[in-house]
Amino acid sequence: MFSAKLVCSALCSAMIWACATPPPLAVNPPQSKTENYPLVIEATAARQQAAEEAWSLFLAEYRLPDTKPDFEPVLFTPRALPSALANRINLNPKGITFGEAEATEALRRFIEHAGAILSSEHRSNALNLKDLSLITFSNEGNIYRAVYQQMNYPFPLANGYGDLRLVLSKTGALLQMSSRLVPTLELPTRPTIEPTAISGKLLNREFTYTSIAGQPLRYKVARREEISVKDLVVYPKLDKDKLLFYLAYPVEVGRGTTWTVYIDAIKGGEIDVKQNFVS
Repeated sequence: MFSAKLVCSALCSAMIWACATPPPLAVNPPQSKTENYPLVIEATAARQQAAEEAWSLFLAEYRLPDTKPDFEPVLFTPRALPSALANRINLNPKGITFGEAEATEALRRFIEHAGAILSSEHRSNALNLKDLSLITFSNEGNIYRAVYQQMNYPFPLANGYGDLRLVLSKTGALLQMSSRLVPTLELPTRPTIEPTAISGKLLNREFTYTSIAGQPLRYKVARREEISVKDLVVYPKLDKDKLLFYLAYPVEVGRGTTWTVYIDAIKGGEIDVKQNFVS
């Protein structure tokens, strides 16, 4: 079943950091072994070779010129369709303008056919359509724009991961392609941190940010009402040549001027901070 929503974000660069890092949260006795937590994917030579081989087969199948891929770090999935290949992959052999139903069917066939390059598991374990949900499909003039989201984890994927984005012309030519689909990992499914333990640690937390005029400003979380713990997510975080996978609580702090602090739901540490406003 497909559901639709439109996601649009535009954030300016801003220097964001915590002025004082809170101590790790106390954790309950673990319900399962967490010695190997967070889970890690490394950018190994073997994984890169598998991705490059899959890419070469993809080019050959569509009779495309030898073109260097633009890969996502660590995942080795297409970050973008190289400009030399735009408009050269025909998903509509009849060559006539087609409607939304025909376009979604053409994209479905393409995803099934090109799973080895779209997924970060480039061989027999590649993701397929049963792992994805079409969350946005828009008709924009001469193009169709589709966004699929990976659905094979018990919690939503955050930090921009788990998305597959495709842009198709009305005549069926593939114009854009980007994939941040991630491997299926066995993360813990139950937190060891209680949500009620988080608010106290973020109370009186200070954030430093820069105004539109470039002036350094501070914000202090003064009341518990300014702290809202959201539902659990899977949070992949890039760390040089590794991708770390956490079970995390997104915690929105502030009022008007807000940040989202991602707290490790297993070990209690702070994973990341995102500014929710333009400065």
